[in-house]
Amino acid sequence: MKRLLVLLALPIVLSTCEKETGPYVQIKSIENLIYLSIKAYRIDNGLDGPFVHQLLMVNEAQIYSYKMANGVEEVGTQGLTEHWNALKEMYSFYNEHAVVLKTDSNDEDEILNQLLQSPETIEHLRADVTQCGVGVEADTAGFHYVTVLLMKAD
Repeated sequence: MKRLLVLLALPIVLSTCEKETGPYVQIKSIENLIYLSIKAYRIDNGLDGPFVHQLLMVNEAQIYSYKMANGVEEVGTQGLTEHWNALKEMYSFYNEHAVVLKTDSNDEDEILNQLLQSPETIEHLRADVTQCGVGVEADTAGFHYVTVLLMKAD
């Protein structure tokens, strides 16, 4: 009887030991709150269509924010080409937009207000997009580096 139980349990044990092959993305609370603030802003401006926080985009936004926080990239969107290309290998999309911000705030509404100081950013946040990815990383001085990736996927 014990041998039978071991044989029955063996496939279950082995299947739970399989190694995860894809990237593990954990959305930070601040990232989700910024996304929700952006979504509310879009709704307030009549853009109430589909708008989701996309995990693949969050991953790339987090990586880019990490690069800015650690001095690998200057604050700006100039280094995003490789991240857009990485997303295009996994996902079909168009009409991509990006905004970045260096801030000492960790409040989502204040961060959104800082983003909205630029007319160009307002255009990006009001663009015809359906997907969003927000990444936030902090440096040792306490500044937060925010990357917001936006795109349209049908």
